Amino acid sequence: MILSRSAFRIRAVASRVLRQIWHDKRVFVFMFVVPVLAMILFGFSFSGEIHGIRLGVVDADRTDLTGSIIDNLRGDPTFQVTVLDPGAYDPDSLILRDHYQAVIRFPKKFTSLYYAHFAMGVATTAQGRIDLTLDESDPQIAAAVKKGLADALMGIGEGGPVKVETHDLYGVKVRFIDSFAPAIMGLVVMLVSMILTLLSIVQEKVDGTFSRVWVSPVRRGEFILGYIVAFGLITFIQSILVLAVGRVVFGIVINGSLFWALACVILFAVGSVGLGTLLSALAQTEAQAILSYPLIVLPSVLLSGMMWPLQAIPGLLRPLAYLVPLTYSNRLLRAVMVKGLAPWQEPVGLAGVLTFVLVTIVAASLVLHQSAGDQ
Repeated sequence: MILSRSAFRIRAVASRVLRQIWHDKRVFVFMFVVPVLAMILFGFSFSGEIHGIRLGVVDADRTDLTGSIIDNLRGDPTFQVTVLDPGAYDPDSLILRDHYQAVIRFPKKFTSLYYAHFAMGVATTAQGRIDLTLDESDPQIAAAVKKGLADALMGIGEGGPVKVETHDLYGVKVRFIDSFAPAIMGLVVMLVSMILTLLSIVQEKVDGTFSRVWVSPVRRGEFILGYIVAFGLITFIQSILVLAVGRVVFGIVINGSLFWALACVILFAVGSVGLGTLLSALAQTEAQAILSYPLIVLPSVLLSGMMWPLQAIPGLLRPLAYLVPLTYSNRLLRAVMVKGLAPWQEPVGLAGVLTFVLVTIVAASLVLHQSAGDQ
């Protein structure tokens, strides 16, 4: 009898919870959308191979041999090959300003030196040389370029060995952690800023303090700016801590200005606060707020170029990567920290982050206005 009454109460509690979920349609939909989305993103993301690396080729030798190697490179889907004028050869400029990811140069007499190694049946020290300049801000791209070049040199005919001289664009060898650190900084400040804003505003709505704000002298713009100031200060401290740990513990490369790096992180955090405000204005309960979180986190981690290059994301999903704000933060922070550029020298990343800030703040203000009118 006692067990039957206990089972009845357990069933009653379970039924009440399921009814609450059933009546909250947004929570009900999120329960099934999130796992399906996660499996699709993980499945497609891990199945991709790197394609479309922007490769500039300068052929100062212009022989059938170099033409054969260039044809092999063009036949490799890893590369998007552009043959450049030898007179305009400036690898640093081509990579930093024209956004090539690698530049290959065949110097004059490459072919004669290649075949001279076994001239007249006598081995000599002569050998062909190829100059390779890499954008090593993404080590996975750099590794793919080296492998693709090695494949292109296979089977081009009997001759001597080819020496590939790789030039460090940034003066030091960039490791994976050096490329990964800017992405981690952007992700950390986005997640913390967004979740704190999201939960803070939803809690105010649940407690009833949210409605009292609108009958006070505080305006919507002032409300949002107050959150931006508060979490901007928090983000500033977080950024310093993350940079300090990365530099002291892991020795990450910082070729650019610390000032501009912090400025870019804080700018991205402002957009994240706006996004958190927008999501909190759309959510009516804490459950809805929490369930919207994975819909932001999963695409940010898998589609932003954080774990692997955008060129490795399958073509079906790649357009979605350009809708993910972290994609532009990664691009901007890597340009500043690893490449040593000023923010305006990475116009795509800077424009993307500025657009993110503007859109989220304006949208949050409009949605808060509608939310205030409903209360």
